[in-house]
Parts: sequence; C-alpha cells; structure tokens
Amino acid sequence: MLPLVAIVDAEPLGLRGLLLLPLPTRLALLTLILALGISVVTDLRSRLILNVVTAPALLAILVFSTLSGGRAELVSSLIGVAACAVPFLLAAFPGWMGMGDAKLMAVVGAALGWPLALFALLGVAIAGGAQAVAWVVAAKLRGQERPKYVPYAVAIAAGTIGAFLLGGGVV
Repeated sequence: MLPLVAIVDAEPLGLRGLLLLPLPTRLALLTLILALGISVVTDLRSRLILNVVTAPALLAILVFSTLSGGRAELVSSLIGVAACAVPFLLAAFPGWMGMGDAKLMAVVGAALGWPLALFALLGVAIAGGAQAVAWVVAAKLRGQERPKYVPYAVAIAAGTIGAFLLGGGVV
C-alpha cells in the first residue's frame, strides 16, 4: 500500500504522526506542497506554471516513491501520473488548458499514486468548476468581461488538498 494512501486511510495522525512517516514519504509530501505553493503564486502572478518547478518535483517524487516502496511504489506513482496528466494533456492540445497545468497534475499523480490520484483528479475538476464560476460572478459584479483565463494551479492545489484530506473516507 502506498504511504500517502496509508496516511489518509489511517486515523488522524497530527503533526507527530506525520513525523513518524518514513523519510522518503515525508520528502515526497514536502516536494508536492512546495510545487503546489510555488505554482499557485506564479500562476496568479504571471499565468505560468514553471517547468523549473514541475520537472524537478516530478523526478524527485518518483525517486522518493522508489526509495519508499520499491518497484511497486514506483509503478503506483507512474499510474498516478497517467491518471492525472493524460486528461489534462488531452485538454491542453486544443488549447483549453495550459501544458503547465498538465505537468503540475503529473506531479500530483506521482505524489498521490494509484488510486488516490483519481480522487485528486475529481477534486481538481470540482475545485476548477467552482473557481471558474466564482471568477465569472466576480467579473459580473465588477461590471467587467468574463475572464479569458483562470489560473488553474489554484484549483489543482485546492482539489489535491481536498482529495488528500477527504480521500480517507472514500479509499
């Protein structure tokens, strides 16, 4: 079983419980948090999710997964990458989303692994819809045009956190 899935399946751990997790698992979680946080800031400021953030984060998480659980953990992370990134890649090709969104979802999928990646994908879709509605309503209230761009890293972070916190009741 994946360490991150084990986290959400377990009783509430609190900070002490998180500190008891294996070091590679803690490092993977920290890498995910940093990649999400940096990407939210850069997406809000400049409408970019940077390769310099996503590529090293993805590589590091795959290494940490392998160190944490060997081949089985690596396979789970790779399936998570596919589950999260492929739908976003398909949406990026016609220009509906940015490629940075797909790469950030690959990081999420690697960190959460299979099957928690599916809950992240669902959580991100829900958060993205809520965010889009909120941005349209805010624009109308200000008398502005409907936004042409929604910084989706915000929804990716919110949906991932939601899947992580609520996934334990579902997985």
